[in-house]
Amino acid sequence: MRPIRLAVIFDQQISSGGGFQQALNAALLAKSLPDSLVECVFFTNHHQSVALLSTFDIPAHYIKFNIFQRLWARVRGSITNTLVIKGIKRIQKYGPLERILIKNRIDLVYFLSPTIFAKYLEHLNYITTVWDLCHRDDLEFPEVRSGREFEARDSNYHSILPRATAILVDSEIGRENVVRRYAIDFERIHVLPFEASVTSQLSNQSKSNVNIRLKFNLDFSYVLYPAQFWAHKNHVYVLEGLKALESLYNIRIGAIFSGVDKGNKTYIEKYAKKLDLIDRVRFVGFLTNEEIVSLYQQSLALVMPSYFGPTNLPPLEAFELGVPVLYSDKLGLRDQVGDAALLLNLNDPQNMAEHVKNLIEDEGLRQRLVHSGRQRLAHFNAIDRREILKDIIKNYRWRRLCWE
Repeated sequence: MRPIRLAVIFDQQISSGGGFQQALNAALLAKSLPDSLVECVFFTNHHQSVALLSTFDIPAHYIKFNIFQRLWARVRGSITNTLVIKGIKRIQKYGPLERILIKNRIDLVYFLSPTIFAKYLEHLNYITTVWDLCHRDDLEFPEVRSGREFEARDSNYHSILPRATAILVDSEIGRENVVRRYAIDFERIHVLPFEASVTSQLSNQSKSNVNIRLKFNLDFSYVLYPAQFWAHKNHVYVLEGLKALESLYNIRIGAIFSGVDKGNKTYIEKYAKKLDLIDRVRFVGFLTNEEIVSLYQQSLALVMPSYFGPTNLPPLEAFELGVPVLYSDKLGLRDQVGDAALLLNLNDPQNMAEHVKNLIEDEGLRQRLVHSGRQRLAHFNAIDRREILKDIIKNYRWRRLCWE
């Protein structure tokens, strides 16, 4: 049998942070598949990603849709009347995306990240990715509630998931959530755990070159939280924890927040001023890979009190770079780290203060966490992600043999 021509859709901008890094890991995984099975053709809808992907030897085609094509794709994708669909197909057989893919003789499409694009495929089969269903788990947050975002996400998943050849999730809890929320067959959902970013994997054997204290004018130790400024990222908890650390234990440290503003940064800045912490908090924005590695390696710890999961990328990066982790004590998130992190009670910032105090005063605790983190990472790295993806495509290739 001939190899399957697999369209690999890279729908992430570098400013998306962990989303970009995880999509990059998935793209490299697809690229590693044997040529006898798969011929990968990479596409991205972000022009700046073309050059960046080329540095990883990933040649990507740039696909661009104007506003009218996007609107037409949405309208066309919402039509369910069979007669209307037949009439449309007489005028235009394929939608904008599918026309490009079929012109490139694509057999199967792989969406590396959650996307609406799968909704617009009428003929081609696809593999899709689900990172989280947190609009269902934690629906109180404005980013999944305002502007009918909840309805949009739910509608998208209801449309895309039942038609997918395979669905890739990051954990067993992620698989259970997809089955429970959208009644998808268990066998079509495959667990492909997150990996640490490529940069952290390449940097774990060497010390960073960027002097963080000098670069950001620090005269204090700091905890790190690399996260975009969404409300669910819970930066407020870190600030309250720092304040409790000072008031309870007379320990003054700071925090570095690295990430793009998604609408909540101004509120966090005001909150830091209210707690009289603004002089010890740095909002450093989007940084280079080298700077991010340095931020990790020179920090006291990664503190990540996010409400969203079930898994996240920063704990894996911290494990890779030998940095202790403080992480949300929530279902899924605590399962990701096992005993390799200190768990945070999200209703009690004093809990964070106690953990940070213990880390500062007990070097043995720090070393145990670093060792446990590397063991936990080894557990995930032992999973043969390549074989999982290869089996999905092998099974599809036999089905694809059945029609012209």
